[in-house]
Amino acid sequence: MAALYVLLAMILVVLLSPLLTPFNTSTQFSDAIALPPSWVESGNMNYLFGTDDLGRDMLSRLLIGGLYSLGLPILMVAVSSIIGMSIGALAGIDRTIKYQSLSRLFDTLLSIPSFLMALIIIAILGTGFNNVAFAITLSLIPQFIFVTRNAVHEEWHKDYVTASRLNGCSKAYLLYRVILPNVTPTLVMQLTVSLSVAIMDIAALSFLGLGIQAPTPEWGSMLARSLDEVYLSPWSMVLPGITLFITIMSINIVGDSLRRALKERVNS
Repeated sequence: MAALYVLLAMILVVLLSPLLTPFNTSTQFSDAIALPPSWVESGNMNYLFGTDDLGRDMLSRLLIGGLYSLGLPILMVAVSSIIGMSIGALAGIDRTIKYQSLSRLFDTLLSIPSFLMALIIIAILGTGFNNVAFAITLSLIPQFIFVTRNAVHEEWHKDYVTASRLNGCSKAYLLYRVILPNVTPTLVMQLTVSLSVAIMDIAALSFLGLGIQAPTPEWGSMLARSLDEVYLSPWSMVLPGITLFITIMSINIVGDSLRRALKERVNS
């Protein structure tokens, strides 16, 4: 529950970040360059989390960065899950050559790690906000297809589904009213894992200079920029690093807890 509260608070802050940021993320304060956080003796209450090596407010950059590091991955996972789960569910109950060929194609793509696939797509399309979002979304689809297809196919051969089929239920009814409630724990776990992967991928791509480009305040790019200043202004690396760590840890804990709760509910 603590992880859930933290995650909900972070999502709420991200949604309200345009209203909460005290300064523009690109504004440089020449009189406050590399200023430490306010809780340090030499800090300033006007800049709660300090400033970076260009005099930009760290709190404002972290808040707006959440739109790209947390908000964008949520959107990408939502799109990829809808596409992947739809194809996977149809492939799980439809044994025709069309769906089986499609699922085998995505199985082949699944052998390529999502980060490597995103790198390949970006190498072809180039860097930029839209290309990064498209690359990571596309790289997550095979995972949802694989997990959904296997979960649905496993349930399809169980006795309760066979009984419903003999009762004259349509495939659509079987899928959404009979099978789906029993595979929900698996799908929830995949959603949370994919969200963590999406956050890490977008941060890693930006850290390497292949993702969202400066001066956009994405957490991964903030980490990359702070490497040269880590000994002079360590807070510029520690703050986005801690934010990434807390976000991913909260998502994983909430996902695992939801999976167990849903599994117990289904079993009861």
